[in-house]
Amino acid sequence: MKTKHILLLPALLLCASCDLLEIQPVNSMIPVSVADHESVLLGGYPRSEFFMRTELSTDNVYANANATSAPAAANEPWFVWAATHQLANAEDTYWNQLYSSIYYANTVLDEFLKRAPAPEERVLFETVRGEAHALRAYCYFYLVNLYAEPHDEPYLDHPGVPMPLSAEDVHQNTQNNTRVPVGKVWEQIVSDLDAAARDLAGKPSKGPYRFDYTSVQALRARVFLFMKRHDDAINAAGDVISARPLFDMNNMQPYIDEKGNTYAFAGNTGFIDLGYKNEVLFFVGGRANNNIFHYSTYTFKPAPELLDLCYRDQADSTRDYRRYIFDSFAASATDLVQQGPTVYRMFATQEKYCYYIGFKASEAIVTRAEALARRAAAGDKEAAVRDLNRLLASRYKRSSFTELSADDFTAESLLARVLEERRLELAFDGGLRWFDLRRLGKQARVVHAYKDAVYTLEPGDPRYVLQIPESEQVNSPNMPLNPR
Repeated sequence: MKTKHILLLPALLLCASCDLLEIQPVNSMIPVSVADHESVLLGGYPRSEFFMRTELSTDNVYANANATSAPAAANEPWFVWAATHQLANAEDTYWNQLYSSIYYANTVLDEFLKRAPAPEERVLFETVRGEAHALRAYCYFYLVNLYAEPHDEPYLDHPGVPMPLSAEDVHQNTQNNTRVPVGKVWEQIVSDLDAAARDLAGKPSKGPYRFDYTSVQALRARVFLFMKRHDDAINAAGDVISARPLFDMNNMQPYIDEKGNTYAFAGNTGFIDLGYKNEVLFFVGGRANNNIFHYSTYTFKPAPELLDLCYRDQADSTRDYRRYIFDSFAASATDLVQQGPTVYRMFATQEKYCYYIGFKASEAIVTRAEALARRAAAGDKEAAVRDLNRLLASRYKRSSFTELSADDFTAESLLARVLEERRLELAFDGGLRWFDLRRLGKQARVVHAYKDAVYTLEPGDPRYVLQIPESEQVNSPNMPLNPR
């Protein structure tokens, strides 16, 4: 898989120099300085969503048959778990986006292997190198969780994904790529994240659109949880929790009182636009305002079960502020029928744009709580409950919040409650619900009703793994495909 490429820097910087990353173009054809390579790397951060459609395959979404806006044809295969998620002759933008980002990261890492930075460049050199390792790990995390089996002992030798580690070994437009075993891909992810953490430790953050030490630790916590390395997940999550406090949603109450429930997040102010955005460690993947679940008349909607989780306490059914993300607050019976009870109001309308959530502080809380709950028999039950209380104290109305007690849980019921909070807290964030259904043993039976038919994803169904894209099947005819 050896292919020579000429890196045309101005073309890359045209993409990199948007307001999102505030990059200054470099007037040279080939990157020379460390700052040049910084610009190259930033051109490789994902610029489109590469996970949102996976929500269509989960229990987080249902189809409202009375909606007035029909779904795009490209979204339907995801909702009905078609044998392939691609329409005929369509591009797999997820595969292409992620491998394109890997190419940018590899380009920088290749060059940095050949040079020793000048003393005045060392901090920037290590920062850029750390970001490149983090970006590559991030992309491989998504690729292996989309197109291969989960990280579990029976699957470690199963085909993973192609894993170029050099820009000389380019994935795109090459022939006869091979799939590295699942276990080897995860080993590389950990290796890259270890390198990223070493380089970025102690370095100042360059903003929420780039990896820094805290967001790398958030990714490490996620990876370790998926790998069942619970001690490591607890430690990495602890670093994030120490570095970034949760947003107290009680601070939104004056705004809600002024606007009213129906209008608080119905226009140019999304849920994230208030102080909640300060919880976000890393924004990624393009304009989140374009997401398909925002529109009240659209067919595919957040599942009512998510809203039900916000109304669990009948003594005060309005206490959970997260209901404002999902409640349509339909103004009439007709609206309730046509729009349904739910909508996704994390982001505002087009005028006030935002990017997708890559990592936020609360993920570290539910990650650590889950890892602790899985060690509950070793005496960690109380610590897991403390993390739950830390989360809920920032999500429930202060006047209605009563702390959970470890005495009220068995080890089994505690883990179930943690997973319930994880589902609600991280719904529509980074494709994590689909990944969680996979890593939890593919045991969920998910049922979707659509166009007078009922579709079912059974436990253990091979469609829990996406099919290798058609373009890759053509390029690499000997590559094993995923079972169907």
